Amino acid sequence: MTFRIFGYPGCTTVKKAREWAEASGLDPQYAHFSALENLEEEIAAWVKAAGIDAVFNARAQTFRKMPAEEQAAIVADDAAKIAAMAADPRLIKRPVATDGRTVLTGFRQADWENAFL
Repeated sequence: MTFRIFGYPGCTTVKKAREWAEASGLDPQYAHFSALENLEEEIAAWVKAAGIDAVFNARAQTFRKMPAEEQAAIVADDAAKIAAMAADPRLIKRPVATDGRTVLTGFRQADWENAFL
């Protein structure tokens, strides 16, 4: 099983998730969002597996600071949310983890244990 984690290296939640995965013997492959050549396609696959609400971070400071009109345009449909996340990965809930079948966002240890161990 290939276990992959995506996020930002400076994010404390991403760090906790990576540490947990390594300690659990999952040998995680890590990638920074900006290193993904086909980020929009990856996001679309994550959304298909986990749902748009699991991937799009409406609580992100980046989103909350946007003008209301811009927020409304983004939340209008899933395609707009995916495009917005690809343009600004800070709108993605992080970390994103996948084993090729399951996609989880955010790090809740019990959920990750149930899904990946």
